[in-house]
Amino acid sequence: MPITPGPLSPGRRARVLVDYFGRDQLKELFQVDTAPAVSIYMETHRRGADVAAQPLRLRAAIDEARGILSGDGTDGVDDVMAPLEALISDQDFWRHQAEGLALFASRDFGRLYRLPVHMPDMVVVGPTFHTRPLIEFLQAPERFWVLSVTQNEVRMWEGSVSEMAPVNLAAVPSSLQEALGTEVVVDRLNLRSPRGRGSAPVFHGHGAGKDDTKQELEKFFRAVDSGVRDLLADEIGPIILAAVDYYHPIYRSISKLENLTDEGIVGSVSGWDETRIHAAAWPIARKSVEDKLDVALDLWERSYGRSKTESELAAIARLAVAGRIRLLLAEKGRTVWGRFDRTSGDTKIIREGGTDPDGGAVDLLDELAEVTIQYGGRALVLPAEKMPTDTGIAAILR
Repeated sequence: MPITPGPLSPGRRARVLVDYFGRDQLKELFQVDTAPAVSIYMETHRRGADVAAQPLRLRAAIDEARGILSGDGTDGVDDVMAPLEALISDQDFWRHQAEGLALFASRDFGRLYRLPVHMPDMVVVGPTFHTRPLIEFLQAPERFWVLSVTQNEVRMWEGSVSEMAPVNLAAVPSSLQEALGTEVVVDRLNLRSPRGRGSAPVFHGHGAGKDDTKQELEKFFRAVDSGVRDLLADEIGPIILAAVDYYHPIYRSISKLENLTDEGIVGSVSGWDETRIHAAAWPIARKSVEDKLDVALDLWERSYGRSKTESELAAIARLAVAGRIRLLLAEKGRTVWGRFDRTSGDTKIIREGGTDPDGGAVDLLDELAEVTIQYGGRALVLPAEKMPTDTGIAAILR
């Protein structure tokens, strides 16, 4: 069976070399339990001297997987590995890469995902796929929005990790004049900030006072904010304001958008293309991951005081299969190899660190993250310095 590329995002042009990976694709990987399951992650490159070496690096990863499978006497190795090996000489495949590559192969199942973030070089062979790098990838917002507000134009774009697309704002005022419902004298709103970013604006002309002009802006912003709230009522992704510097504090003072980011894009983006907007917005959207981790750690502290936490791996395993875990925290880059019974929750630790010892072991931290998600909980991957325990795993209970 050939390795199937992940589905492209709706409307994605063929020149964009990224495959869509979301929660449905993650759950599909969870459901495959036909051993052996081979997971290969690679950092990839679109240009430069490293491009030519990529097929050789994949060959080395495949040889490593073959060595593990041959060592434990697995039957049908060729059936699993042949689709992966076919990619080595596929020149068109290597011409279409992103920053990271994830490959998954088992009997009668194969998937590949070209991802817009670097993936760690890794080969894992076991009874199930290794998915923790993808769980971490999905901690980033799947969708976010950039709201551009100027006197003459209100626009919005929806973003993902790799691209931006315009959003139809039929229910949102398209300009200050439309929002106020009367003709606006342009000079009345000829504001400028004399000392650069963060300075108070200077208001000009025609007898209008500063308070009058600010009130008009506030009315305009309330109308925009209300329309955006209705449009994105069920969305939880971050919303990033793009506007001239003196608009930001005024807009934030009236906004009721719960997911409006503290940081925004200062300046008009009306003349920018989508690539430039994405480059400015994505770091702000990505920072929401750090905020999410801080919220999780605050929740741990509160739950710890109420005896609603667990840090011992064997106990967490039993709680996970019982659907008792609300939030699981797993340490990035740490592995604990062993056996895991997904029915009883029984575990046996073989060793910590290194690679899969025999092809039949699983990374217990990876397995427990998957089971937590399958039973309706959430899982986050944290760097070691943020982990609240020294066991590599922590659970907040329901």
